[in-house]
Amino acid sequence: MNRRFLKRSLLWPVIIMMLAAAAMIGLAISRMPANGNALQIRPARTGISLPDGFYVYQSLSQRGIHIKSITPLDDGLVVQLDSAEQRQMAHSALQDILPEGFIIRNCEPSHSRALMEKLNHNRLKLG
Repeated sequence: MNRRFLKRSLLWPVIIMMLAAAAMIGLAISRMPANGNALQIRPARTGISLPDGFYVYQSLSQRGIHIKSITPLDDGLVVQLDSAEQRQMAHSALQDILPEGFIIRNCEPSHSRALMEKLNHNRLKLG
């Protein structure tokens, strides 16, 4: 009887620890950077205004490039695309569409950037 009670009392903490570990792994996987299927458009120097997001959307759509979203970020526009092939096509199309004075580059997902900022901020508390 005593052994059965001991086994039952150890079973619940093990199950809870396994569930917590599974949740932590799931959270870590969800926070991993996604494929960099985004482009960022920034002015090369101050004084140049950003192109209108609708203009960028319309111009890329006419070339058969599917866009998930266009959002402003800091002093640029982030164009989220479906795949790496779409990103490459959009990069070359934007170089043709936009006038000189804009920097078009791959953009890392914003949630990974925010996570890195949190980690750097918390590192100060660890020491």
